[in-house]
Amino acid sequence: MKTITPSIIEKSGRTTDALCDPAPAPNPGAREVINQLAQSPVFKEYQDAFSHLTGLPLALRPRDFWQLPMHECLYENPLCQSIAANRAACAACLELQMKLTNSAQEAPAAMTCPLGLIDIAVPVKLGGECQAYLYTGQFYLRQPSAGRFKSVLRRLREWHVETDVTELKAAFASAAVLSHCQQDALMQLLNQFAIQLSAQANRILLNGRQAEPPLITQAKQYMAENLAEPISLDDISRYLHVSTYYFCKQFKKHTGLRFTDYFVRLRIEYAKRLLGSNPHLRVSEVACDVGFISLPHFNRSFKRVTGQTPTNYRKTCL
Repeated sequence: MKTITPSIIEKSGRTTDALCDPAPAPNPGAREVINQLAQSPVFKEYQDAFSHLTGLPLALRPRDFWQLPMHECLYENPLCQSIAANRAACAACLELQMKLTNSAQEAPAAMTCPLGLIDIAVPVKLGGECQAYLYTGQFYLRQPSAGRFKSVLRRLREWHVETDVTELKAAFASAAVLSHCQQDALMQLLNQFAIQLSAQANRILLNGRQAEPPLITQAKQYMAENLAEPISLDDISRYLHVSTYYFCKQFKKHTGLRFTDYFVRLRIEYAKRLLGSNPHLRVSEVACDVGFISLPHFNRSFKRVTGQTPTNYRKTCL
C-alpha cells in the first residue's frame, strides 16, 4: 500500500481559512441520501461494532466535507483530539483529507499524516460516482518510540500547539498500532461495507422522497412498468406532456440522478432480484428481461452500480 505524507497546507495554493471552513456541498440529492445513511440503524450498528472491535473511529461523510471527518467520533485518537482546535494543525489535517479523498475516488486509499498516523478513506458510490467516504485510521504502523515522539513534539511546536507534554506523551503512547496486513484487511472489510452502503443508497434513491411532485412519481411509475422497453428521454417526456429540458431539470432536482442513470439503477435492482430468486435463469436471460440488449453492457452497468459482476452477485445469494 502506497502512503503519502502531505506538505504543509500553505504550499497547496488554498488558504488555511478556506480549508478550515466547509466547502460548497456536492449534489444536494446525494448529500441528503448520505446523511440518511449516516443516521441509519445499519450504519450505526456497524460503526459501533467496528469501533469496539478495532479501537478505531469510523465516520461516513459526504464528498467535499471539509471538516475533520473523525473529530468527536468514538475512539478518536487522543492526540488528534488534543490538536483539533489549533488552526495550523487543522489545516494540515484538512490538506491530508483533500489528497486522500482525491486518491480514493475509485478504490480505498491510505495516507500518512504529518504526525505519522495512518488515515484511510473508502469511496461510497451513487450512480457510479463517488459521493461519500468511509473514514477510519489515526493509527501507527510501528510501535511508538522516543525518537518518533520527539518528531511529533517538534511538529506540534511548529504549529504552536499548546499542550501538556506529559499528557501528549501518554496520548502518543496509547495510539493504536496495526501491521501492514491488518491495514490491508481493514481496507478490504470497509470496501465490502461501502458496497452494501451503495446498494442501500440506491434503494433510497429509487424509493424517492416524501412529497415529491406528481410529475416525478408518474415518471418513476412509468419506468417501473416498462423496464424491458427501450424508453428514451423523448418517450417519457411525451408521456408526461412536458419538454425534455423541463423533465431533465425536474428529475435531477428531485432525485439527484439523471433520467438515464435512474433507469439503469431501476433495471439493475430488478436484475438483482431475478439473480437471487431464480438460480436457473442465465445471466443473458436476466439481462434481456430488464431491457439490456447487450450482455457486455449489462455486465458493465451491473458492476458500476453494485461493485460486483452479476455472476459474483449471484454467488453471494446462494
